[in-house]
Amino acid sequence: MSDNPAFIQNPQGGASTRALPETPHELPIDRGKIDALLDRVRQGEQVTLLDEFLAAVDWRGAFTADDGSPLDVEGIARLIAYYGEKFSDIGPVYLADLMSTEFMTELRARGDVVFSDRLLELGRNEPELWKEIRSFFRRKEFATAMLVYAHRDRPEETWSGHSGGDAESADQG
Repeated sequence: MSDNPAFIQNPQGGASTRALPETPHELPIDRGKIDALLDRVRQGEQVTLLDEFLAAVDWRGAFTADDGSPLDVEGIARLIAYYGEKFSDIGPVYLADLMSTEFMTELRARGDVVFSDRLLELGRNEPELWKEIRSFFRRKEFATAMLVYAHRDRPEETWSGHSGGDAESADQG
């Protein structure tokens, strides 16, 4: 399913548009579901991070049907299929990092993690600086994902057989 599923974003989340979010961090997450996921993982459950990420998205809060009505189960399933395919090449480190950020945000909201008055003042008094810091870490998350995605296990060879260059090219950096 590579075509846009023809939903519109919920006007409560911003201007209505047919353009759907392009990256995982643009989708709204139910942080309570991430908290519950981490409880399950702590108990030893193995999971598929993309499936868990998609299960944690607040689909009804972010999207409506074309006619503006709330999404039904079929509409949510279409969005999950669309984003499941769209994000299928995103690696687990990116998703884990993104979901751990949501988890930490939930801990902060519950009061389990407390920020200093100085840090809170920065967010209140210098919102552009705060936004710059957030943008930095989002870019870092994305770079981490690209590197992990590009990673391939080294074949059972000696170091001289790898394809990443040689000592001479490494010395020129």
